[in-house]
Amino acid sequence: QQWWVDVVKQTFRLSGVQEDGILTLMAQNLYRDYCSAQNWEVLPGAAETLSQCHQRGFHMGVVSNFDKRLENILSRCNLRHHFEFVLTSEDVGFAKPDGRIFEKALRLGGVPPEQAAHIGDDYVRDYRAARAVGMHSFLLRAAGQGEEPEVPPEHILPTLSHLLALIEK
Repeated sequence: QQWWVDVVKQTFRLSGVQEDGILTLMAQNLYRDYCSAQNWEVLPGAAETLSQCHQRGFHMGVVSNFDKRLENILSRCNLRHHFEFVLTSEDVGFAKPDGRIFEKALRLGGVPPEQAAHIGDDYVRDYRAARAVGMHSFLLRAAGQGEEPEVPPEHILPTLSHLLALIEK
């Protein structure tokens, strides 16, 4: 939490706010506010896609460059029950694209990398990093977000719902 508070305070200092008491209060309020579901948007089709993946017997987990609040946020967004584990960079002490976070996820999931897939929205931290440890990976990239030349079109998901069509193949 202190790291997050320090980042927020430094950001506002750079914009000209210098009163430490106000900065601390703002940072603490923002930290608290981002624990609630109302400040997060669940991607359209996410709950349905996760439910269908679960029904098909997929074992799923979360790998995120976030902190301990994520588990509670997922619960409040009614998504936590889809996942066997939630692994954050705060939990393991290193963040994506460090391959160790993916290796830890593979151990938690009990699967070898060639039988696992990672879906994310960042080319380096998600797509390339998962591939570097031998996993399959898909890049969640809406139309107009830009393209990565090294990503085959069949590895790009315009929406999370497109995952189901790939699974059917």
